[in-house]
Amino acid sequence: MLQRKIIQDVSVIDITGDIDFREMIRIKDVIGSLIDREQTKVVLHLRGVDHINYLSIGVLLERLKVLRNLNGDLKLAGMTPYVRDIFRVVGMDQFFEDYTTLEDAIDSFDDDWEGDGTYH
Repeated sequence: MLQRKIIQDVSVIDITGDIDFREMIRIKDVIGSLIDREQTKVVLHLRGVDHINYLSIGVLLERLKVLRNLNGDLKLAGMTPYVRDIFRVVGMDQFFEDYTTLEDAIDSFDDDWEGDGTYH
């Protein structure tokens, strides 16, 4: 199940349950609709996710690249150790910033701001 909300200027997508390939396509589409509205700071709040199909994680990598090309980002928050291990096993942990709490993930966007109009 997906729920969207805005906290500060960050789009948060709360996800619960298992993420299979079909659910990952729904997540991709939600992120795409955010991009269409120029909302390029996105956090996936994965606290309620029990399992993720490792074959579907590549879909997130594609969206991450699009967001970063638009000076935004896609960050992960609240992963269980099991879900974090899935990201690690498939080598995707090196691409995504992972935060223990949703608040830390949202606050990290302020840390990325350089003050000269660019993010890093």
